[in-house]
Amino acid sequence: MSVMYSLRVALLVAIIGCGGDDPVFVQEIDGSPSAITATVGRELDITLGTVGPGAYDSIPAISFPALRFLDAAIVPPYVPAGPRQRFRFMPVTRGTAVLTFTHSGSTPTVTISVTVE
Repeated sequence: MSVMYSLRVALLVAIIGCGGDDPVFVQEIDGSPSAITATVGRELDITLGTVGPGAYDSIPAISFPALRFLDAAIVPPYVPAGPRQRFRFMPVTRGTAVLTFTHSGSTPTVTISVTVE
């Protein structure tokens, strides 16, 4: 595994709204798909970082309608390595949805499985 690939994957950070005001941080390091648990009615924010040119598509693929896509935005901190993008979702029904984030450059596709309870 190359150092650049490891850096790209290490920049993936998912922020999940849990019970209370404190978010839970999940960081993917080894390149395997992430698995996240969300709660119906509690917003889910996923922030992805990239290294190099390009960005993730503004609307990710969602395999099952357990999640409703709200919006996407470039978020700080702004770093020379590449943009950080935040994707917001609302869990609307119980089930498991697979999110697929496709990048326009050389950053690998990111797949995250979200189980909504």
